[in-house]
Amino acid sequence: MYSKIKHISVLALMATVLFASCRKEELNPVATGEPGVWGQGKLNSGQFTAGADASSKVSMQLKWIDVNRKVTITKMEVFITMTEKYTDKNGNPATANHGTKSYKVFDAKGNNEPVLFDITPTEVYTMFQTAKFDYGKGGGNQDVFTTANGRPAGARFTKNDSFSMTWALTSKDGLVYKWWSVSVVNLEIYANQPDIAANASVSWSVK
Repeated sequence: MYSKIKHISVLALMATVLFASCRKEELNPVATGEPGVWGQGKLNSGQFTAGADASSKVSMQLKWIDVNRKVTITKMEVFITMTEKYTDKNGNPATANHGTKSYKVFDAKGNNEPVLFDITPTEVYTMFQTAKFDYGKGGGNQDVFTTANGRPAGARFTKNDSFSMTWALTSKDGLVYKWWSVSVVNLEIYANQPDIAANASVSWSVK
């Protein structure tokens, strides 16, 4: 009996040594996560106005934040999404998504240092002026910016239009941070510390 127990103990010890000697980090199925970084966008002031919108604008700021100081962001690409409220053929409220366009690429400043910029109605109109959408009322895709779908003559945007600014961050190592976790989207990261809180978008509408 003693001999059998001793034999089992030796086998267990050999298995432990073999496992330890064969363990290599590159064979670890659990990949090491990339360093965490996020953006914080903010609407400082302004609004687009319906009709005579030439003098209106929104003043924005965007910064990148890495509380662990392991990442350096060099570029920040800003995107704009346009949506429009309308009434469908059955009389129900609906929303048309006119897509997302790249607005500008900015050189990033330092960690937690904002880049300030203005977005004008002319810039946004230029991005979306060829947009088409099928409102489901016959005729298929229609030009968005036309009086045929309810826009007054000479007016580019109406109070039914809304916009959202999102971003992608590029590090000096070439990593691109563009898709954000639910905790970032839901404003849960450092929510009690506004200076370093994370968000994934900034929205504004037409007055």
